[in-house]
Amino acid sequence: MVDSILVTGFVPFAHHERNISQQVVEHISTEGEFDYKINTSILTVDEKGSREISDRIHSGEEIGSVLHLGFSENADEILLEKFARNRFQMKIADNAGRMESSGEISPGQSILQTNAPINIIDEHLEGISGIRWNEDAGGFVCNETYFRSLLSASIRKSPIVLFIHLPSANKIPFDQQTETICKVCNALESANNY
Repeated sequence: MVDSILVTGFVPFAHHERNISQQVVEHISTEGEFDYKINTSILTVDEKGSREISDRIHSGEEIGSVLHLGFSENADEILLEKFARNRFQMKIADNAGRMESSGEISPGQSILQTNAPINIIDEHLEGISGIRWNEDAGGFVCNETYFRSLLSASIRKSPIVLFIHLPSANKIPFDQQTETICKVCNALESANNY
């Protein structure tokens, strides 16, 4: 079994000067201590960024799990996204100026569910507050990235793919968010070896 986890974040977008998902990924890549291999990637907030990981999966790259992180300015909690929807509903333009307010991301299924084992993740997160499962990843590049990655993973039957939206550090302190994401990584590593 492949024992690597790929954790991704996004560069800042719209009026935001920073993106907490990028900050958490950079912290994990430099400060994180894991007993398994963690790879990281920072994605652009545009169609190219939305396709980067799905293209890597499609090409046959050996990855145990993909953990996509994104920023949700409206979130008060860390949101574990259960579903990706095959739709564009952009309310703002992405960093390339693209604004797709309707239509499908890819012909086919209208919704894809994470293939991450929810029970294993819940066990690792037991007793942690400020985190919950969510059922709508939105209509922006985050959902697009998630859908593309899940679609490629469903075709190849691998890897495990999960998306998490992070709130602002004003809502949940950065250190607490980073610690929670490390616990999710541990859960995905357990799932890789299950």
